[in-house]
Amino acid sequence: MAKSKRQLNTVSVKMTEAMENVISEQLSNFDFDGILKRAEAIDKDIKDGKYAIIPPLSDEEQRLLDAEIAKRAPSPEGVPEAHDFPLHEMVIELGLDQPAEGAEPEFYEDLKKKNAATVYKNMKEIPDSIARKYIPDLARRFVEFERRIKRIERTLWALPREDRSLEEDRFEILTELLDKAAQGLEIWEEHCQRKIPLGHRCVLEGELIHLIDSKFDLIDKICGEFDKLKGQKSDVDDERDMLRYEIRHCDMIFTEIHEKFLKSYLEMEW
Repeated sequence: MAKSKRQLNTVSVKMTEAMENVISEQLSNFDFDGILKRAEAIDKDIKDGKYAIIPPLSDEEQRLLDAEIAKRAPSPEGVPEAHDFPLHEMVIELGLDQPAEGAEPEFYEDLKKKNAATVYKNMKEIPDSIARKYIPDLARRFVEFERRIKRIERTLWALPREDRSLEEDRFEILTELLDKAAQGLEIWEEHCQRKIPLGHRCVLEGELIHLIDSKFDLIDKICGEFDKLKGQKSDVDDERDMLRYEIRHCDMIFTEIHEKFLKSYLEMEW
């Protein structure tokens, strides 16, 4: 019996030594330097805002903003300075940009590549515990609209046009559409703090985002092809009629979304 125990102990020691040798060999092949460098790179990316849900302004955006601010006349005494991105400041103040507990950065990076119309359209009945993790992505999209408006404004003002020309008329109607689409941000601002089921919020904000996005895309497309209709009054008239329809369409959908927000707040069906 004693001999058997000694044999077992010997076998156990040999197995332990064998395992230690295997582990030691695996560790010797491990690229610790590479892992540390990768960790340092990730840490730097995080500090630089690469994985931020709402990324900082790009260098070009910051340069243009600084140039715009430099041209402004100082505010009259007693009048506060205008905020360039009030929506972004509000999002930060309300903590809407904070990731949900347990949500990985990759989750939000992946959402940046997806269309709001498809991501959020069927979320009405999902519980708050699931919907909550999508709120930062929705907030990000509205903040990006705020920045995009400035880019579109610069594009519009750069369009070649003369006084009382067809191009001047086109500029004015495009500006009207931009102003109308931008009203969607006001609707979001009005309802973003109201207590409603988060699944409802995902659907309604997703619809709002899709509508605004489609109008901004249309403006960008027309601006990119602005010279195509130069001097063609009939085509310009058709374009104007189409853009006026787009403005009315905004009014109609904004009204529907606003009413649904109110119904959700009042716990009414829609």
